[in-house]
Amino acid sequence: MLYRNRRKKKHRKLKKFIFSVLIITAAVIVFCEVHLSDFRPEYIRIQAEILSVNSVCDAVNNSLKKFNYTYDDIAKLAFSEDGSVQAITTDSFKINNLKTEITKSVQKEIAKVYDNQIDIPIGAFTNITVLSNMGPNIPVNFNLTGSFSSEIVSTFEQAGINQTVHHIRLILTSKIMTTSLDYSGKITFTTDFEIAQSVIVGDIPNSYGNLYRTY
Repeated sequence: MLYRNRRKKKHRKLKKFIFSVLIITAAVIVFCEVHLSDFRPEYIRIQAEILSVNSVCDAVNNSLKKFNYTYDDIAKLAFSEDGSVQAITTDSFKINNLKTEITKSVQKEIAKVYDNQIDIPIGAFTNITVLSNMGPNIPVNFNLTGSFSSEIVSTFEQAGINQTVHHIRLILTSKIMTTSLDYSGKITFTTDFEIAQSVIVGDIPNSYGNLYRTY
């Protein structure tokens, strides 16, 4: 009889333990689901922005290394007899080739990361720093697509007495669309890359001094 009572007590304790585990598990699932619905969109947006910016920068830098243009490859200075700058001409063919190559390269790089999966630790939902990387990971999938536009700008900057810096820069505007099962959003950012520059010694025409020219 005593043996049976002990078995019943153990059986009841086991039932209570299993029931407690089920309750805790259900509570964790509900907690994660509630917080995930608010947390996931912002987390995806941040990760998508980091991924797209890195992809764009890698693509542009690789294209610039491939062409390896110097200032003399793109721009030519014509001087008058007294040594002042008479004219500045740029090679439109090379500039257009560079723009086309960069746009294609960026599109290919973004296409490589079209499908993405990020793992969000359960601890990240607590908003407690020490717990942010703890617990099992919840996988979240999202897609990236984008459109890009670029322009090459020519600017002049005073660098001292009788000296002017001529900058030739690439301005790339990226519009990235992020989509997932429960989130969609747009990320727009502009990146500025120096293609070439040169210090011009001597007077330059006033028409160039304050010029912001695009190609």
